[in-house]
Amino acid sequence: MHGQPEPPVSSSFRLQNASEESVLRFFLDSTTEERIARFGSPATDDTIRAWRSRIDRSNYFAVRHEQGHHMVGLVELFGANATDWQRPKLALTVRSQRDTSAIRIHLLEIGLIAARERGARDVFVAFNSFETYMRAIVRQYGARFDQGTDTAGVPCDFVPVDGVSSWCAD
Repeated sequence: MHGQPEPPVSSSFRLQNASEESVLRFFLDSTTEERIARFGSPATDDTIRAWRSRIDRSNYFAVRHEQGHHMVGLVELFGANATDWQRPKLALTVRSQRDTSAIRIHLLEIGLIAARERGARDVFVAFNSFETYMRAIVRQYGARFDQGTDTAGVPCDFVPVDGVSSWCAD
């Protein structure tokens, strides 16, 4: 992706359920470019805190990706009160200096499995206009793109149950 060989997604990293404190710190420590990639704008710290305070925790699930002692990626699932986990929104965020398709694929697979475990058949993914690489990745997983929008539905059944390593609870 950035002209460097991609490191294998292996035992050099850990996947863990993400606490609110770790997620908030991850977003607050993000660069302007990372904030634009995740939120579509250079969201301020106060905007991020306000958004995080409004999340319904009963319909939210997050897994963090760590390398060494640093959180480098996050996959989030957002269910809805009306539909529970039928078609949750899925969001991926990866630190730009660690961003590889291998990490994104692994986080996507974790998100798809976690959504399936909660009863979803597919997830809803929204893209920023410049995210061509993420569009290509979800296309490999059977994404159905909504015409005229920057959104897609990605089926949860493209990943075998034992397709990725499990994550650790905090």
